[in-house]
Amino acid sequence: MISLDNNPTNFLLADDHSLIRQGIIFLLEELDLETAIFQASNLQQIVESVKNNPIDIAIIDAHFPDGNSLSIVPEIKIIRPDIKIMIFSGIDENIQSLKFINAGANGFISKLSEEDEVKNAILKMVQTGNISLQQPKLY
Repeated sequence: MISLDNNPTNFLLADDHSLIRQGIIFLLEELDLETAIFQASNLQQIVESVKNNPIDIAIIDAHFPDGNSLSIVPEIKIIRPDIKIMIFSGIDENIQSLKFINAGANGFISKLSEEDEVKNAILKMVQTGNISLQQPKLY
């Protein structure tokens, strides 16, 4: 198992669709990371989980039925300044990612990404605390 300091990495998986959360759990298991996993399905649960649990990395959808997660990223950083936030969303990465990065997120990856890209992004978050933004695709 991969563990940088013999402590598990505490993940918060936040998406209003349980299948997405289960898919990320599957990827984490494939990566053989030593983890503790917390889950949230709305914005209020995200904030409560960050307040009540030692979350290291939060993987958060951009949009929830109760609002846009862009509104809570700064609040999460105030509650837990060292948390690393990866936005995992179906919205267009090239158009929306900078809004989330400017709000305090450490990375942004599209749900349209291939499985290996998502795994690599998770590993980069664990190892370095951020993922570098890809250059926009030129057409």
